[in-house]
Amino acid sequence: MSVIEDVRKGVQDVLAPDIKAIEARLTALDAALNEGFASAERVAAARHELILAELKTAKTIADSRHEAIPRALDIDKRLEKLEGKQAASAA
Repeated sequence: MSVIEDVRKGVQDVLAPDIKAIEARLTALDAALNEGFASAERVAAARHELILAELKTAKTIADSRHEAIPRALDIDKRLEKLEGKQAASAA
């Protein structure tokens, strides 16, 4: 059994440093990926907030223009004129 134990110890002595190096590289890669994802998430959140702000501004502008159009066209006065003309021609 000592031959098997000697071979096992020899393999461990040879492979252990490589395995530790690979593990360290994987840990560093994992940390870099996590930081990259976190950075992308922050950028996406900032862009999302900008888009929401632009949409709110656009809605405010659209609402104000929606209210201004009937006033600019004087639709009520025009309708009253037309109704007056119809009533006069009907009479």
